[in-house]
Amino acid sequence: MRAAHRSSPQSPGDSVRKPLLRLLRVTHFSPGGLRGRGGMGRFLAYLLPVLQHRHPDLRCRVVDTYGPGPFALMPFWFAAALMQLIWQALWKQADLVHIHMAAFGSTARKLLIAVLAQRLGLLVLLHLHGAELAEFTDRLAPRYRRWLIGGLNRAEGLVVIGHYWQNYLIGTLGIPLEKVAVIPNGVPDPGWHRETRPMDAGNEPSPCQLLALGELGPRKGTPEILAALASPGVRERAWSAVLAGNGPVAHYQTEAQRLGLETRIRLPGWVDNEHAWRLLSQSDVLLLPSRLEGLPVAILEAMASGVAVITTPVGAIPDAITDGETGLLTPVGDATALSAAIIRLLDDQTLRTRLAAAARRRFEEQFTIERTADHLAKLYRRLAPATQETSEDEK
Repeated sequence: MRAAHRSSPQSPGDSVRKPLLRLLRVTHFSPGGLRGRGGMGRFLAYLLPVLQHRHPDLRCRVVDTYGPGPFALMPFWFAAALMQLIWQALWKQADLVHIHMAAFGSTARKLLIAVLAQRLGLLVLLHLHGAELAEFTDRLAPRYRRWLIGGLNRAEGLVVIGHYWQNYLIGTLGIPLEKVAVIPNGVPDPGWHRETRPMDAGNEPSPCQLLALGELGPRKGTPEILAALASPGVRERAWSAVLAGNGPVAHYQTEAQRLGLETRIRLPGWVDNEHAWRLLSQSDVLLLPSRLEGLPVAILEAMASGVAVITTPVGAIPDAITDGETGLLTPVGDATALSAAIIRLLDDQTLRTRLAAAARRRFEEQFTIERTADHLAKLYRRLAPATQETSEDEK
């Protein structure tokens, strides 16, 4: 008589193997990588941890195409990035290459990466961040313009950060609609906003705190900011300002002194993410009267922080800021209009509060980093099939 077979009970120390995940390996190529000092670097630093936490089937790595040093060293960093690409393709460490690009020299370099990646059998997603893409493309000779459009068309997918850029690619460059995905930038929720921050103690109102975040220079409207702050109507009111960003800091410090504003304006230079959030927590109004833009991370951070915004209707900014509803919009290059908008918010705390609260709601609905991560993950899966299985124990 055969003895009945008994399965031995599993001991408590035996691990239960978790379900298999289909892995998708994505390599991001970006100037400065996670250390970049511009909005692109800040966006990536926000994105990658959230993307991998919410989507454990993704394996993401970042390759720096520019480097942290002077421009003279950039070719060496770029060559190293190409070698990384070749190594990852040969050793099957990447399925999809996500290339973050701006304009001018960045466009040429990133399209070279795209061409090499496709010849190595990798899929390519181009992410167009550049504020000056249209200006750059419109200035190209016909031959190079055709080369650029061909490079964009050969990519498996294109990401733009707002509807302005979608309309430009489709209507002006002739890119097929189905190739272009609109995925706005996103930023994390700081966990506080203006309505929940403790107010200053005492009965005397504190001066309104104005803030500009971004590279100092004409493109970000620094000359218009200084001219508006020096105008008689603004000068006579109570305020202080911080203009934080890299660029010609010494030049604008000298200009502030010439205008007699050196005691009211502070220019600390470039600030890291932590310092930027701290400045936002202390501010009432963000000033960003840019001449050209994509979708500035600084505006989204201000919206998340419950800080009222004064900016210009360029690039994808109108996707985030509706004049009189989620902020104030002024014409490009118009220091007089900027001065009037500043005076409105200095004089009307109720308006500041209303605009900031509406901007905060729009941030929660459209511009969280979690929403951006989910949309990108969905696009990755559509473009590239997962190629390898692993259990969650092996993550």
